[in-house]
Amino acid sequence: MPWTPPVLKTERLSLAGPDDAVQPVFVSDGRDAAAQALPGLPSNWKIYLKESEEPIGTIGYIGWDRETRLAEVGFILMNIHTGRGYMTEACRAVVDFGFEGMGLAIVEAKSLPNNIGSIRVLEKVGMKREARIQGRLSSKGPLVDLDLFRIKKEAWSSGRSFR
Repeated sequence: MPWTPPVLKTERLSLAGPDDAVQPVFVSDGRDAAAQALPGLPSNWKIYLKESEEPIGTIGYIGWDRETRLAEVGFILMNIHTGRGYMTEACRAVVDFGFEGMGLAIVEAKSLPNNIGSIRVLEKVGMKREARIQGRLSSKGPLVDLDLFRIKKEAWSSGRSFR
């Protein structure tokens, strides 16, 4: 059964996992997920606006290699809420949890090269485009190219300008 990390709060958002997820018992600082060897991924936080408690999207880790301490973040936001910085705010909280709570060394994400909104979110949280993956399988049709973005923990820790 999947588990979910604690609720994450930002200035305008609340990120919460599904109601039926296993709630782990966090050790010491309350966030050390990797030390417990929990099964599955900490994924699919629902993103809510704090003021209205309206759900506006989801975000989560869609891949986690514990041995290399690398995870991939993915997200989706309802179109009517784009352009307001919500996803950047949510992504910062999730990337921070990845480095501080999951013990990650690298967080990465993939985007279609023409998805300007997603690319802007990734760049605003400090990720850099590292490669173009050509001919990647798509669940929505033919093979597509994807851009790979990454940030290392050292860059995150020193990158006060994008946090």
